[in-house]
Amino acid sequence: MNARDLLPGERVLASSSRHWIVLFRPISAAVLAMLIGWVILILVPVAGELKLFLALGIALAGLGIVNLYYWGWRAHEYVLTDQRVILNEGILSKFSRSIAIDRIQDLTTFQGVWGRAWGFGDIELESAGRESAEVLSTVPRPQQLRNAIFAQMEARRSR
Repeated sequence: MNARDLLPGERVLASSSRHWIVLFRPISAAVLAMLIGWVILILVPVAGELKLFLALGIALAGLGIVNLYYWGWRAHEYVLTDQRVILNEGILSKFSRSIAIDRIQDLTTFQGVWGRAWGFGDIELESAGRESAEVLSTVPRPQQLRNAIFAQMEARRSR
């Protein structure tokens, strides 16, 4: 998060990307597809140089796909400041939502079996003036972020 995105006097208290587990499935699929492509390439009779170029093409395509998923993961950010919760998304175009701490009415945390085992979960923020809740998905250590938001809500109310 850039300092120019903050309001005057606003401080960042916590910042997080989504949990790394969101990369597991796409990276596994890309690696599996590369391996299948290489096995097919080995089994099909093709001239030596062409086989090498095709193998390199498969590797570059796989690495390109993994790279896209990685940067998509890096471009998804949750930020807690002393005044609001900010959700930033996007690689080329940026999408940002913010919820003022004073407007948050309810916080719900959900962790499934895998989320408990691997340390990730979802946080649902309900705020005044919005029809639906905002979901922070696949947050690492969701209880810690939830507790930080609650602490900030209490600090804002006691002022």
